[in-house]
Amino acid sequence: MEERSRSAAESIGLTADDYAGLTGLYDGRLRELGVGVKTVGWGSVGDQEMRFEVLCRGLKLEGLRVLDIGCGLGDFVGWAEKRFGPDFDYVGLDLSAGLIEAAQERFGGARRQFLADTLTPDSAIGEFDVAVLSGTLTYKTADNMATMRSVISSAYARSRVAVCSNFMTSYADSRLDKNFHYQPEEVFAFTKSLSRFVVLHHDYDLYEFTVQILREPTLKRKPSP
Repeated sequence: MEERSRSAAESIGLTADDYAGLTGLYDGRLRELGVGVKTVGWGSVGDQEMRFEVLCRGLKLEGLRVLDIGCGLGDFVGWAEKRFGPDFDYVGLDLSAGLIEAAQERFGGARRQFLADTLTPDSAIGEFDVAVLSGTLTYKTADNMATMRSVISSAYARSRVAVCSNFMTSYADSRLDKNFHYQPEEVFAFTKSLSRFVVLHHDYDLYEFTVQILREPTLKRKPSP
């Protein structure tokens, strides 16, 4: 499991130090804090669920196949089941084997799969309808922009409906050295190179923004009378 996770990390531009730092951080938190939102870096359940709400704005997951890149402890599953009901198929990916094992224990099942992996162009997970990335691209790495482009491009190439990701914003009153803050304009320009239909949400009470890259427009022209 660890070898597959390490290889996947390298294929999206993460260095050996990036991989060791990220997996060490989360596996260490899991040992110290156990299962909880602070283990995956969130301040509260409310903050985490606000992120999920914005990621899924305007979407319905019923009957869809969902990919959760950087799934952590699988909390998106519990939230989505309450929000949309249980009728969706789900694959969660994370580089941390410890988090994957805990997520599998909590939510694993016939329609809920967890893998110590990340999305690469040659990943054998097939296509899906919606991909979500919550906090996945937060921590500083050797080249955050290159990794972001690689993961988002691979996700969009396999998506049938939307790819939705949140990012720490450069429009923040303060910053922590461990985090990478993205310029919304740069992320918007890149995602617009993938799709004509992009929604950027920068209207919620966290120092971040969310981008939804859509296959179809949210609003369509009505036929002329």
